[in-house]
This record gives sequence, structure tokens and C-alpha cells, in this order.
Amino acid sequence: MTQPRTDAAGTVGGTGTGSGDAGVDTGIGTGLLNGAVRSGTVAASLLAASAIVSVILNPALVTVLAVVVVAAIGVGPRLRRGRPWTPADTVTACRLGLVIVCTCLIIHSQPGLTWAAVIVGSLALALDGLDGFVARRTQVTEAGAGFDETVDALFILILALALVPLWGWWTALPGLYYYVFRFITAFRPQWQQKLPFSQMRKVVAASQGFLLITAASPLAQAHEWIGFGAAGLALAALTWSFGRDIIWLERHAR
Repeated sequence: MTQPRTDAAGTVGGTGTGSGDAGVDTGIGTGLLNGAVRSGTVAASLLAASAIVSVILNPALVTVLAVVVVAAIGVGPRLRRGRPWTPADTVTACRLGLVIVCTCLIIHSQPGLTWAAVIVGSLALALDGLDGFVARRTQVTEAGAGFDETVDALFILILALALVPLWGWWTALPGLYYYVFRFITAFRPQWQQKLPFSQMRKVVAASQGFLLITAASPLAQAHEWIGFGAAGLALAALTWSFGRDIIWLERHAR
């Protein structure tokens, strides 16, 4: 999924796919639909729809709180940037909407995930590359890359925390790596360097969400070795990827 963005194609470790690229705005489309996209109206409608669906599925105070918290963390940094919204941002907002629905399903299905949560979460992961695809063919922005990164990291954290009641505290680590890295970069600017492109980093990134969903699925709950194996593989791969990138950053510290 996503990680601190230190290069144009991907970021440290492997919690980011690099699907939202930074670059020069190319801009396409005119008329009412384009205006609705640029103003964020379409994205806001998608998020509102996800909130309504979540409350309908599970009408409870905890659902409302979950919707507010996940939406605020997911879209807050993008709103603070104040840039016009792009078609790729709308796709990312759709993903965030699915993350909100999945989170509410997880809360009401603890421990682990139901098949409904697995399906919704898998849809959110499947859309992860679409926003980057759309961005490269419409309008590419730093704000969009950051939005994509934020949503990716948030969903990995949610999935990792959902595993704790099943397999133990260690399963939260894949979700915490991104935030720990970002915290450290505030005190160690050397970790903000651009990294060389790595296909393995992208593979690790793309696999994280699916491995964590597998580890929490009803199948894993019925067969513990699947849960431990998937969660362990996710943690091992991410630890290796982050470790490799951190070593590179330290060796090339200015």
C-alpha cells in the first residue's frame, strides 16, 4: 500500500504502490462534470454515500464515530492542501469510501473479518492502481499523490489492527511502520531522499493489503496456519523492504 513518498514511482519500504504520481498538471475535460470533479463535489458525494451505507448496515454510535474518524484522517490532509480536485482524486475518494464501509463491517464483526468485509476490502485494494492510471492520463499532482498515500497507509493500519484480537499484538506492526517512519523523518531529514526505483518495493506494497485481509478472513479463522502465515509473510516482507530502503538512505545520507 503506501509509504512516505521519497521517489516518484514508489516510497520507502513497500507500504505504497506509487499509484499517484507527482508532476505537472495536464488537465482535461470541461463542463459541469469537470467542474463538479474539480470542486470536490463528486468526491464529497461518494464519501457521503459511504457514510450513509455504513450507518444503514450498522446503525450504532460506534459506526458514526468510525465514519467520522476514518474520513477525517483519510481526506483531511488533502483538504488542507487546498488544490482543485482531479479525476484521480475522485477515484481515491471512492477507495476511501470503501475503506469506511469496510472499517464499519470490521468493527461489527470482531474478531476477524466476515466475507462481506473481505469483499469490500478487496474492492478497495483492487482500485489502488486505478487512481494512478487515471492520473497519468488526466492530471497528475503532488496533492493527489499525497491523498493516495494517506488512504493506503490508513487502510493498512486498520487491517493490521483488526488482526490483533486474532493473532496478537505483533500483527499491528505492518500498519505502524509507515507512521513510525514519517515520525522519524521529522528528526532525520536524510530519510527524505529520493529512492531509486524498485520493482520489489512495488510488489511488497501491492501484496500487503491482500495478505492482511487473507489473515483476517473466515478461511484463516478456520485454519490458523493460514492466518499466521499470511500475517507473518506480510510483516517479514515489509520489514525487509523498509530495512533495505533505510540502509540505502543511511548510506547515501548527505
